[in-house]
Amino acid sequence: MQEIETVLFDLGGVLVDWDPRHLYRKIFSDTAEMEYFLSEVCHPHWNFLHDKAALEFETSIPEQQHRHPEYHDAIAAWRDRWPEMLAGSIIGTERLLEELKRKNTVRLFALTNWSHQTWPHALEKFAFLKNFEGILVSGQEKLAKPDPRIFELTANRFGLDPKTTLFIDDSEKNIQQAREMGFATHWFRDPIRLRKDLTERGVL
Repeated sequence: MQEIETVLFDLGGVLVDWDPRHLYRKIFSDTAEMEYFLSEVCHPHWNFLHDKAALEFETSIPEQQHRHPEYHDAIAAWRDRWPEMLAGSIIGTERLLEELKRKNTVRLFALTNWSHQTWPHALEKFAFLKNFEGILVSGQEKLAKPDPRIFELTANRFGLDPKTTLFIDDSEKNIQQAREMGFATHWFRDPIRLRKDLTERGVL
């Protein structure tokens, strides 16, 4: 097994408990209607387009309100109440990050699909972000995982060798792309399995 010199973390779903349901359970009393809204109105691909700055709230919110006037206020909440989608950090992973920082034997970076318009909320809320030597944010680069160009950009900007970089992400598509590009990978499911992998690799 190749020695790991760098650990590259995804944020949402790995270190950050982000889920629009944290907000929309407060807005919808009917779970089925909430799931319809999140799959057909403010759906994952629509959110993804914000993550790579192909959409901006200034136009995307009014456009969706025009298409779905019955959900006018719920659509506005995606922008106006966005911080309520953040339940907090994933504590077990945050502790692993802090252990790695204290041990100081690997470099620590993050690569996240995140809208540049909502990224300031993350910087304000999560003190653990200071543990990273660098963070590449998709919305600031107008590229998003699993586009291979964002992995190339990350490696070039931070001077990473994919063969000695462990990439951690909860998305199978992102993991597959990183693996194809020569990164060591961990498909994140929970902090317990991540700790076991880091230990077996000699990182912890």
